[in-house]
Amino acid sequence: MKKILMASDLSPRSDRALQRSFALARQHGAALRVVNVVDEHLPAELREHSIDWARKRLANEIAPLSAATGVVADVTVKAGSPRRAIAEMAAEWSADLLVLGIHDEQKRGKGLFGETTAASILKGSTAPVLLVTGDASAAYGKIVIGVDFSPLSRAALRQAVSIAPQAQYHLVHAYHVPFKGFLGSENVAAEIEREERAAFDAFIAGEMDYLAVQARISGVAPDALHTEMHDGMAASVLHTACSRLDADLLVMATNGRAGLSRAIWGSVARDLLDYPPCDVLVIKPY
Repeated sequence: MKKILMASDLSPRSDRALQRSFALARQHGAALRVVNVVDEHLPAELREHSIDWARKRLANEIAPLSAATGVVADVTVKAGSPRRAIAEMAAEWSADLLVLGIHDEQKRGKGLFGETTAASILKGSTAPVLLVTGDASAAYGKIVIGVDFSPLSRAALRQAVSIAPQAQYHLVHAYHVPFKGFLGSENVAAEIEREERAAFDAFIAGEMDYLAVQARISGVAPDALHTEMHDGMAASVLHTACSRLDADLLVMATNGRAGLSRAIWGSVARDLLDYPPCDVLVIKPY
């Protein structure tokens, strides 16, 4: 990770995201750019005043974090639409990670047409997006990783190891038994579970060589990887796992297997961004 872009709306909810961005930049030796987008529809005089005020406010917020971490951050303030401009700046700068705080909390619960700023930015960004909701004073300790056995699940696992090499990783797979109430027998459900477990075990076996290398390089503990699978809808299973494990980061990809499940997995990411159980890192496929 070489470049981290952090988008601040200058509200208290951005403080934790800013603190997390400095911690990650120090950890990875990455360049950090902090950006704020002023409403482009403001009258010209007020817009210029707002830009100047935002620069000064960001400088004041950044100063103590820079002193504490040794990270020197670039500050960019511009007029535009936050949902469009932030994704564009991430692409233009070739950011490896885009960090956001919670935005538009008042719009939660209104469904697709009232989606959060984070979900909207995710659609337009090719970089992984980290939504920070929790305390950022310590490194991530417990990470839940949503797994659907696709190459993107491997990317999610590897991103988690990169961000927090000293953490405990809980790989969670959700599967669904169709028409469960009409099967008439538990045998079919048990067979589906066996097939999912076999696929899960094969996925883990395929990743063990990588994890062994990372153990030597980054100090990943031999017992740091845990796995579990549950019958249920992915968003609910992942949310429950994060709450039960008291996880501080959930990592997942936006697309997985081909066909319908690609759309389902994408909707899971959107749902978890709308109602994050903890910090959420979403990996994009392109």
